[in-house]
Amino acid sequence: MLHCENRIKQYYTSSAADLLKEVMDYYGITQSDLAKRIGVSQKNISDILNRKRYLTEILALRIEKVMGIPSKLLLSLDSNYKLQLAEQESKLNKEKGDSPLFLQRYSWVTV
Repeated sequence: MLHCENRIKQYYTSSAADLLKEVMDYYGITQSDLAKRIGVSQKNISDILNRKRYLTEILALRIEKVMGIPSKLLLSLDSNYKLQLAEQESKLNKEKGDSPLFLQRYSWVTV
C-alpha cells in the first residue's frame, strides 16, 4: 500500500556511459568506430565512457541516429547521475559544516 512515509530505496544510478558501454559490448562496436559514426574523436568517446565529460544534446541526437538509443534517455541518465554526484558532494560539505556564505534557514521553514 502506498503511504507518504514509505521511502523508495535508492539503488545504483547509472549514467549514459554505462548504457553506451553495454550496447557497444553487445554489438562489438569499438570506441573509434562509434567516434567515426557520430563525427567526434575517439578521445571524446573515451572521456564520455570514463565519465570525464558528459553527453551534449547534439551528441545524444547523433548517438540516437546511429545506435537507436533515445536521446532523451541518454540525457536523462546523465542528468540523474550528475544530480546524484552533486547530492553526495553536498552531504560531504554539510558534514564539514555549513559555509557562512550560504543563506541561513529560518526557524519556521521545514524541509
